Amino acid sequence: MRLAIGFMAGGILLLCAAIPATADESGMVDASHYYGLTGVVSKIHSGMVFVKPPVGLQARAISPRRVERVGLHNARIGDKVNLWVDSGNILIDARADGLPAPDHRVIAGRLTYSDPFWSEIKISTPDGTEVFEVDSLAGSKLSTFAEGMPVEIELDSDNFVIDVYRTR
Repeated sequence: MRLAIGFMAGGILLLCAAIPATADESGMVDASHYYGLTGVVSKIHSGMVFVKPPVGLQARAISPRRVERVGLHNARIGDKVNLWVDSGNILIDARADGLPAPDHRVIAGRLTYSDPFWSEIKISTPDGTEVFEVDSLAGSKLSTFAEGMPVEIELDSDNFVIDVYRTR
């Protein structure tokens, strides 16, 4: 019993240690609402890349569409992959180990439209209204957002919405 509790506490410390305070030499991104970790490609099937993170964490599947977008189309079993996961345990981004950290930007505004399939949203900002495609995992969060709500969206380097959260 003590061994199990010690192992769980060690896993929690490992997880907390993965939360970067600043970007470091490994290229992990600085952000307070998500954390970075490194896993290993354990399986590739039908274009899906499956990544096994450190002990005690859930394996991640990366869709074929995202695999192409983030440059993992040449991934092989055993390759290291850097993953970024939000506070809700949703995969935000992935990169092959050794590639530069993802280039994300955040835009604040009011949600003026999200299509019923959560693949596109419109955000009203002081600079005008902008339309963005939404990654399927980020899109699932949109069911809790009403039009007119103040939000921040996080965009990846391809201008896809990879995260959305409420602001005040």
